[in-house]
Amino acid sequence: MENKDNLRINLVYSFFALLFVVIGIRIFYLQILQNPFLKNLASRQYYRLVPLEGRRGDIFDRTGKVLATGMNSYSVFADPVMVKDAGKTAGILAANLSLPAGEIYRKLAKNKKGRFVWIKRKVSWFDKERIKKINLKGIGFIREEKRFYPQEMLASSVLGIVDVDNKGLEGMEVFYDNYLRGKNGIVRVLQDSHCREIIVSPQVITPQEGSDIVLTIDAQLQYWVENYLAETVRKFAASAGSVVVMDATTGEILSLANYPAFDPNSIDAASAKYLKNRAVCDMFEPGSVFKIVTLIAALDTKRYGETDTFFCENGLFKIPGATLHDWKPYGTLSFREVFKKSSNIGVGKIANGVGKEFIYSYIKKLRFGEKTGIDLPGEEDGSVKPLERWSKTTPYMVPIGQEVGVNILQLVRAIAVVANGGYLVKPHLLKSISGQNIYKDSESVKEYVLPPSTVEKAKDILISVVADGTGKLAAVDGIRIGGKTGTAQKFDFQLGRYSPSRYRANFVGFIDYSTVPLAMGITIDEPQKSHFGGVVAASLFKQIAQKCVKYLDGRSAFAKNEVKKDFSVVVAE
Repeated sequence: MENKDNLRINLVYSFFALLFVVIGIRIFYLQILQNPFLKNLASRQYYRLVPLEGRRGDIFDRTGKVLATGMNSYSVFADPVMVKDAGKTAGILAANLSLPAGEIYRKLAKNKKGRFVWIKRKVSWFDKERIKKINLKGIGFIREEKRFYPQEMLASSVLGIVDVDNKGLEGMEVFYDNYLRGKNGIVRVLQDSHCREIIVSPQVITPQEGSDIVLTIDAQLQYWVENYLAETVRKFAASAGSVVVMDATTGEILSLANYPAFDPNSIDAASAKYLKNRAVCDMFEPGSVFKIVTLIAALDTKRYGETDTFFCENGLFKIPGATLHDWKPYGTLSFREVFKKSSNIGVGKIANGVGKEFIYSYIKKLRFGEKTGIDLPGEEDGSVKPLERWSKTTPYMVPIGQEVGVNILQLVRAIAVVANGGYLVKPHLLKSISGQNIYKDSESVKEYVLPPSTVEKAKDILISVVADGTGKLAAVDGIRIGGKTGTAQKFDFQLGRYSPSRYRANFVGFIDYSTVPLAMGITIDEPQKSHFGGVVAASLFKQIAQKCVKYLDGRSAFAKNEVKKDFSVVVAE
């Protein structure tokens, strides 16, 4: 009996000894061997790494008006592992966020092994608070910055847009994205089982703000230019239009406008074609505005001048492979009258007298066929055929603005040479960049290309074009304005010839303002109620010129050295 009791006692001891050994092994396994895994599991359940977005830099106009900035918004995310009922949660979120329930359900159901999925980015505070009150398990919020354009559609084609992560996609936003974009940081957050943040760890990688940039654009001038352009496009039932106003001496762009435009605050509602910056992306045959090249070439080579006359064949002139027409039948015209009346036949004879080699060299001297180098994405080179590819017809067609492709900015740069005394400037939109570790002002880049004697003669003739020539609708009393009209037939590729009904109305000119000489280019695409550049574009030039001079007389907008943040909106008058 005693032996049996001892055996039982030994069995119990042995059992407990074995149990303690098993527990010890299990403790060793969990505490030592599985320690890294379990710590990581606990950390993932209760700690979350939250990105801290680096604030994107602001964009100002030259007077301090805020054109682009940031505003607080909230992004909704989910921890799929903690979501108990994916279908019910998806239905509630869909009703409050205007999203398809199926789309949300797929995000929750397919990510059960993941701990983070975006539901919707950049929602309002009101949307966030409404969902927060429902207290959905596994749903959380992160505060993010949303790009905001306080002037709405103003200068939208210049500013461009950003994506949901505040990365630049178009315009200045993408061109200077490396400066504007901040660097993100990270913070470690302790959360409870409902994803509510209860402790913010001191373990923070501080985000860095992006740099601010100041543009050469003047918001007030931009406002007037955009409104006058829109009125003109609608008045003449045109399809589109562009205007560029530039300081002729520095290349600073004071206004660059396109119509139709878009609202960068409502980018989802904008048509993709409106995002295109036509002033730099549209290449077209310029028509008679290109006659300024022949004018400059004839004067600079001294092949022709004021004393020369040309018989303009009463409106019809047979050339190799084609016939030149004038819009009116002219007889004999003086050198000045050829350009005042915009005679195709007269310009064709002058160009051929100068010689195609010289005409081509002056086209290249004024950098047609090359990008201007403006700080905007998508600029077209233009199109200038190499001299060896010129046909027998080309020497007559190129001087009148056919068989050559330009953008309106290239034309503005060319007319600026006349306005500023012979310098080819580089158009630019950036005035300065300032940030935590950077400050720099942009520099004006210009190249001497024509002697003052040549440009003064050309200037005088172009002023007479406006005074009593084809550009007289651009004239403003008391202001010296010069320029050249252009009415360009558009080539119809289906017909294989120039269209009898589709035109582009152009005007390029300058305001001979004593302190800030301005160069301006206008192009109106396919106007219906009148197609003449001297009617459609020249009249718009006058409206803008009047505003510009009146505004510049105050000089306050150009005298400021320090830019102060100004959220006020531009005014109509």
